[in-house]
Amino acid sequence: MERLRGNLPLIFVWLATCALLIIFSWSQISTGIGWGPDDQLRHVQLRDWLGGQSWFDTVQYRIGEPDSQPMHWPRLIEIPLALIILLMSPLLGSAAAETMAMVVVPLITLAIAMILIKNVTEQIFDSKIALLAAALTATAIPAIIQLRPMRIDHHGWQIVLALLALSTMFWPDKRKGGIVLGATLALWLAISLEGLPLSLAFIALLVWRWVIDGNQSIRLFWALVSFAIVSLILFLLSHGSFEKALSFCDAIGPAHLFACFSGGTVMLVAIKFASQNLFLRLGGLILAGVTALAALYSFAPQCLGGAFGTMDPLVREYWFINVKEGLPVWHQPWKTTATLLGGSIFVALFSLPYLLNKAVEGCDREKLFLLAYGFFWAFIVSLLVQRATAVAAVFALPLMAWTVHQLFVRARQIRRPVSRIVATASVILIIMPGALVVALYNGISGESKARPSEIPVTLAGQIACDSAVSLEHLNALPKSNIATPFDLGPVILLKTSHNVLATSHHRNDRAMADQIRLFTSDFEAAREILEARNIGYIATCPDEAEFNGYIKLHPQGLWGRLVNDQKPEWLLPVHFRDSDLLVWRVVPKELGK
Repeated sequence: MERLRGNLPLIFVWLATCALLIIFSWSQISTGIGWGPDDQLRHVQLRDWLGGQSWFDTVQYRIGEPDSQPMHWPRLIEIPLALIILLMSPLLGSAAAETMAMVVVPLITLAIAMILIKNVTEQIFDSKIALLAAALTATAIPAIIQLRPMRIDHHGWQIVLALLALSTMFWPDKRKGGIVLGATLALWLAISLEGLPLSLAFIALLVWRWVIDGNQSIRLFWALVSFAIVSLILFLLSHGSFEKALSFCDAIGPAHLFACFSGGTVMLVAIKFASQNLFLRLGGLILAGVTALAALYSFAPQCLGGAFGTMDPLVREYWFINVKEGLPVWHQPWKTTATLLGGSIFVALFSLPYLLNKAVEGCDREKLFLLAYGFFWAFIVSLLVQRATAVAAVFALPLMAWTVHQLFVRARQIRRPVSRIVATASVILIIMPGALVVALYNGISGESKARPSEIPVTLAGQIACDSAVSLEHLNALPKSNIATPFDLGPVILLKTSHNVLATSHHRNDRAMADQIRLFTSDFEAAREILEARNIGYIATCPDEAEFNGYIKLHPQGLWGRLVNDQKPEWLLPVHFRDSDLLVWRVVPKELGK
């Protein structure tokens, strides 16, 4: 009871944040679908599982017929969603239960993240600053967009696991801390290999400490043991066997496990028998690295080129290198960079050097170094991959909270009322400087940040062409295979009974390549692809970015000629009332003769 009473302020902060997020997300909640293609396809995968598809079978059979699309997503994060749906469906109906799960689970993830942020901050600063850090989670835009209602992709859980991994580094019980760290990193990598850089950073710090001082081995030893055992267990729980995962590099598979066990075994032997000799420790470390790489090369040499090394070159050229969230910050629009980096990350970059160089009262400098280390590597990764800014943003919150607290204290000490008010307001403004700059620019220039694909109704009151409401018009057509932009595919799967040729998910790169060839080839080659893939309809919206790229590079291709009203006789337009959807029916060759 005492513990609950002590956490009441945090509970109130979380509830207030939840209320605001639900209000701001209401237009999306009302549609019953997630914010983007990954949320939507995860929703489809969840429905398939609850509809009877095997736990071990994550193939999307409605994509890329006749190949189908193997997914690299394990079902682990679908468990809480499934539990809520199964419990609430008898009371609310399946549709409402799905929406409830998609609202509740991200908000629970948010609560866990806020608790971990508070716990990490308490290791370095006092409880007031820790509570402030948790409250400021709502202002960390890169993180909060991954923790808002209807965001059911794995990014929210990655934030939680990153925070948990960081928090274990503060635990005084080295054995327990190592075990939990290893298990956390294993779960993180089982969910997504995007956690690999920071996982390596955490392990590298433990290895460095051991190399410098052979007595610093307990946490490292148990982290390696725990990581290996939990990784194997999670793999078997997710896949059931080794055969199906042999050829893939984008998720933990047999080759990664073999490399982990090979290199880990050498490290454990070195920790056990070579800890008292610096040269033996260095030799053991080098041998472990060589052994792991040799094991990976012997099982899956293609994986040494990275997770996407085997991708079809055409898909890489037309799609992969244009996925903004996977690109460095210097390839992003300036407003995106300002919004994502211009918050807690921006403030932390200025406050951290001061804290490291000054003896600040109430600040544990040794633990501050751990936070600085985690934030430094998270920040470096965020510069290289835009979507990684979420972890850097939450790692920066303790530093931001300390800065905001100090500035408020100094502002309150100003005697002149006008100056005190201005100073206090200035502190509030630095919490989200990037977002405020962008908002000011939009206000002056008249630009709006809202995208039609993110809202079901435009300001003019017309249904947005690429919204779920609009795409449901396709239900009036006979069940078919549809060629549609990559990002529209998941919504069509979710809201209709149709199949699609391809979506923006890389494992089905053969179908993705065929889609690119379809819209960039001449009429004859395009029709061959349509026949081979048994495509019944082409459906898109005006001004789709993907298709605009085809026009620019191949003006004489199928799509470049379609938009100029140069239609082949085997494509018949299909019109829907009150819809901007562009749809053509493909006339089979036998009927077209």
